[in-house]
Amino acid sequence: MNIKSLLIGTAAALAVVSGAQAADAVVAAEPEPMEYVKVCDAYGTGFFYIPGTETCLKIGGQLRYEKRFKKVGDASVAYDHHSRIRLNVEAKNDSEWGTVYSWLRVQGDQYNNDSKSLKWYYYFGIGGLEFGNWDSQWAKFFGYGGFTDDGGVYTNDWDYPSSRQYISYTAEFGAAKVYVSLDNDLGENVDGVAVGVVNNHKYMPDVEAGASATFGDWQVAGGVAYDESDESFAIKKLVAGEFGMFGVRLMGLYANSNDNTFFSYDGFSGILGLQAKVTDTVTISKDIQFWDNGDWRVVGDVNWKVASGFSVLLEGIYADRYDVKTKSGFLRFQRSF
Repeated sequence: MNIKSLLIGTAAALAVVSGAQAADAVVAAEPEPMEYVKVCDAYGTGFFYIPGTETCLKIGGQLRYEKRFKKVGDASVAYDHHSRIRLNVEAKNDSEWGTVYSWLRVQGDQYNNDSKSLKWYYYFGIGGLEFGNWDSQWAKFFGYGGFTDDGGVYTNDWDYPSSRQYISYTAEFGAAKVYVSLDNDLGENVDGVAVGVVNNHKYMPDVEAGASATFGDWQVAGGVAYDESDESFAIKKLVAGEFGMFGVRLMGLYANSNDNTFFSYDGFSGILGLQAKVTDTVTISKDIQFWDNGDWRVVGDVNWKVASGFSVLLEGIYADRYDVKTKSGFLRFQRSF
């Protein structure tokens, strides 16, 4: 038998065996088609569709480390370290009643290795109707205070004790919008500090309302708020705009009681905020605030965007309030995503 005959015989034998086993052959099932995450650009950058739904999700967060100092009057300088972690989750989808949206934040803070705290915040709504446990609309609607991280003294209910519960409605009319909000009563205040937060609530909520309009790069806004427990009211006005590399914010504040929840001062105060974008990565900001009793404070900072998602902020504060001079500040390193 030569080699050619041997090869032909082997091939024939294999054909017979494979034909006999054809009925018992195991055929691998075709893989299920994969559903890749799709980018959702309907609500801005960072959103993606939750697979199998029309809901868009965005996940972000922040890591922060600060070295801080404070000197009150003639006392020695006090130093401390502060670190923070944040995780934000935002979800949105369309409906016949407007956008259905929600936002959730979990935040942990640590001071000097030992003192730790964990807080959570949220808001959600549909269309212009919103339910929240976060900064009140009195702070958010007006863009908070000035340009610095401190921003000035512009509300007393911001982030106390773990933000504030509210129900609000905002209506937009092109370049103008208005809002009204019912805020959970914080209880009575003593020298601007809420007391009896658990047992001193009243049935009626605090009430606030405001309006805003934009004209190109400029915004004009105003609002009024009523503290039900203290039976006092507060007024806020804002003019803000940009021209070239510069920004300006002028905010006027008034309350008729030192214990008003929204602005704990019996009289008038003003904040002038100035900002300059020196380069694409460096921004300088300053806020100057004064009160009609002669008190004043200055806040200045320099923010350096080292790289995408990483920044360094140096901020200093000098205040002369209640006949006490205070110097404070911090150096912050922050990672955002």
